[in-house]
Amino acid sequence: MGSLPRKLYVLLISVYAIVLIPYALLHDPAPNELAQLGAISTCVATLAIGLWRRVDLQRVWDRLDLGPATKLFLAGGLGAAFVETEYVLWEHLTGATGVAASPNLAMDLLETMPWYLLLMVFLGIALRHVRPSLFQLLLLGGVYELMSDGLLGSLIGGTLASGWLFLLVIVPIFTLVYSPIVALSSLSVWKSYERMWAGNPPHGSRLWLLFPCLAILIYGPYLIFFLVAFH
Repeated sequence: MGSLPRKLYVLLISVYAIVLIPYALLHDPAPNELAQLGAISTCVATLAIGLWRRVDLQRVWDRLDLGPATKLFLAGGLGAAFVETEYVLWEHLTGATGVAASPNLAMDLLETMPWYLLLMVFLGIALRHVRPSLFQLLLLGGVYELMSDGLLGSLIGGTLASGWLFLLVIVPIFTLVYSPIVALSSLSVWKSYERMWAGNPPHGSRLWLLFPCLAILIYGPYLIFFLVAFH
């Protein structure tokens, strides 16, 4: 935790926890704000529990007789389904609207899961060529979220030109939302990847870590079709 990026990240998250949460609770927050606060806090708590019980978590996934990429795909898919489910639940609990992709969980998963699953496939490919740290994967979760909910969502909604600076500012929050999907799933199957890297050390460029962003080229047309067909 001694490097500058880690210190800056911890500072940003501390501001979120110490300043923004009390501010939101004390200033009569709207239902949408409460739903976002509850959902993001749930993601943070999930990551914290995963880090605390990482040995047990890794032991469970290590028992599966599957390749690292397959384990990552399954772990990431489960993490994504969890995140989307708790967003829908928080939306219903607070009476919010528009926080989840859809108030109907089945429709929400049909709309969002293809992105998450494509993301994990592309990330699995990238990890054959480069060995990042878990902290880097935590931060990259924010970049991947920026591609989908940020850039693609703003582009479809017609708000990209006016909201691009805001999107960059909230990337640290994006890292929290995606932490159960990217960072925690990677942590869960890390031992499988360590064995793979020991036998076949990766020598690719760090740019491979941005390779999962290309999944948006497949998901974008799917999302447009889905919105036209079902909304």
